[in-house]
Amino acid sequence: MKNSILFLIAFSLIMISCKKENTDTPEMGNPENNVETLILNFKNKLENHLKDGTVYSADSAVWYVEALLNYTYGFATAQYCTFENDSVDIILNTNGNNGYSIQELAEVYEYLEENVLANKPEGTYIFAIDVSLTVNNNTTTFYAGTGYAKQLFSNFKSAEDTSGYWFWGEMLGMCGPDYGLYVGTDASDIIEALVNSTADYEYFTNIEFHLVFHTSYYDSNFPFTSSDPTLLPYRLFANQDTIDFCLSPTHINYYSGNNGALYVVRDKKPANREFAYCNFGTATMVPNTDIHVIGIFYGSPNEGQ
Repeated sequence: MKNSILFLIAFSLIMISCKKENTDTPEMGNPENNVETLILNFKNKLENHLKDGTVYSADSAVWYVEALLNYTYGFATAQYCTFENDSVDIILNTNGNNGYSIQELAEVYEYLEENVLANKPEGTYIFAIDVSLTVNNNTTTFYAGTGYAKQLFSNFKSAEDTSGYWFWGEMLGMCGPDYGLYVGTDASDIIEALVNSTADYEYFTNIEFHLVFHTSYYDSNFPFTSSDPTLLPYRLFANQDTIDFCLSPTHINYYSGNNGALYVVRDKKPANREFAYCNFGTATMVPNTDIHVIGIFYGSPNEGQ
């Protein structure tokens, strides 16, 4: 099932309010430390319940928990995949002013690990896990937002050979000459899968989330102004009409291509991150405007384990 716009907005609000300011791997100033060594040392402390007195700042706590989860479970290959996002959280009775102990992070890690695995939808794999935290008075809440990936194109011949026409959203399936096929999928899935065809890494750290609406990306050279007057001239799909719009391959190529979603992905990319994956949401806005909204995840990619 497609993620709704309400989930993407809620997820965005969580991420905006969360503590995640690190821009580099902790302790990378020491040339003897690399990402995998840091992760494995942290893993050893958790598994052996080592109480060495180490105190982790908020940024370090987020980085280590996220890095180990992704090192262990992340498989960052999104070749024509669609995504389902889910989030879990755990509350600690501490505000983190004195940092977080290894015992506290062991509790956090074990809880997030258990729930991320338990919530995995059938037929998907864990692509990446985005960890963050918020502090409220004397408690800290750790969040894990997980992207569960599922390959799409092997199941949809019309998507593979670009011969299909797809309704904009609401899982209405195909339209045009293939009307009525593949109800449960729509153009937002196809566009999402096309954009998610570039990432091919082992795992990510330093994951960062951006939510983008069509209104931020006007296209002065919008190609459908004459042929489709109900389409609004933006790089993300927006149709001002009461009839569910049927996207042709030409529409889908535009909205998924270098002038559409890929333009947005490149424009929003932080200087020290790479594109990980995106997730499309659909909604109907007043007055009678059907839209696509894109949630984009960036991170630091790592090769090999």
